[in-house]
Amino acid sequence: MPEPKPYIVGRQAEVELFDKLVVGQTSYWLLNIYGPGGIGKTVVCQKLEARARQQGLPFATIQGDSPDLTPDRLLYYIQEGLAQGPGGEKLAGAFGDFRRRYEDYLVVQDILQRGGGLPTMFDVVGNVKDPAGLTKTLAELGKAVSEEVRRTVHNRFALERYLRGVDKALTASLVEGIGAAMERARQPITILVDTYEEMEGLDDWVCRTLVRELPDGIKMVIFGRNQLHRVNFDWDEYGDTVKAMELPELSEADAKAYLVHHGLRDAASLDEVYQFTGGYPLLLVLVVHLARESGGWEAVGTLERSADRDFVATQLLNRILREERVREVRDFLERGCIARWFDPEVVSVIMEVDIAQGRAIYDKLHRHSFIQPHPYGLKFHDKIRELLLERLKFTSETTYRHISQRLMDYYAEKAGIERA
Repeated sequence: MPEPKPYIVGRQAEVELFDKLVVGQTSYWLLNIYGPGGIGKTVVCQKLEARARQQGLPFATIQGDSPDLTPDRLLYYIQEGLAQGPGGEKLAGAFGDFRRRYEDYLVVQDILQRGGGLPTMFDVVGNVKDPAGLTKTLAELGKAVSEEVRRTVHNRFALERYLRGVDKALTASLVEGIGAAMERARQPITILVDTYEEMEGLDDWVCRTLVRELPDGIKMVIFGRNQLHRVNFDWDEYGDTVKAMELPELSEADAKAYLVHHGLRDAASLDEVYQFTGGYPLLLVLVVHLARESGGWEAVGTLERSADRDFVATQLLNRILREERVREVRDFLERGCIARWFDPEVVSVIMEVDIAQGRAIYDKLHRHSFIQPHPYGLKFHDKIRELLLERLKFTSETTYRHISQRLMDYYAEKAGIERA
């Protein structure tokens, strides 16, 4: 049986903002919605998709965690999404040139793979080493090989020129197709990008090539853990045409509506559970999971028991640690919650390592989804820190006291205060 669809509440403000964006009532055309893991970015993306379908707006969604995502595949997914979305039949014809170029590109890649790469296929002066083998490969591929590709793959230097310029040529062709598609649709086209943090390796190309070349009138929404301007300073060049917005927690009404949907109806318990979660969607999901594991809301009550709070915090920590494989960083994510904020020195104090190691750990933490900027360095998201701190006290009072003492000694020394 198919799994039931998740119950989604709230986020109406983001939908209304999307409505203004697509009709041109905002000064910006690219909206960057960012926030830590579990805050609900993917849910908002899904709501915007539903809104676009409801209004018949052409759109394409890129999943940043798609395997082996490259510029050419990203371009293809945009074209494919537009062709399969609302009004796709009318738009598909606008991308004929792009599809031809993309198919040629795939054929060239296939030929290179079969031939073992450029050094294996050609000699130092650019001639094919094995003409018979290349002829056989082209015959096997048959009609898929265009005359332009046949000419290109017979000369090393022509093939190298093609490979150096193919991303730019594919981008230009797709952009031309998008422009033609907007003329056919007579309404704005929207590109949604979810889980952008997983494709930040392509950010330079997205920022400097793709976004720069997109035609006037297009709209774009990028969802990611990190604000674009912090990923790459080059985004600042776009000025007010790019808007960054941190996604907030759910409102009290929406959070309680979610809990009511999952069976919690006692008013006092609703108040307590809301205060415990702060409207953080991931915590709401974990609390509902706790109720199921415990046999119902009656067994959970108002989350006053330390064991119940530890269960939620442990599940949260497991979720956080799934993002990180470096042992030192994992250790800090468990212990660092004691500090209200931290810099490389504080990291070195907590982890009992030298400043160079503290700096290395700090640099890795900078991109972690549950870590936020602080005027003096970095910090945990407030609600996340509160829960992890409770867990550390519950599971290891000795560790909590030891690290707290080290921090107090460190701050006293920095302030020039002698401690007994």
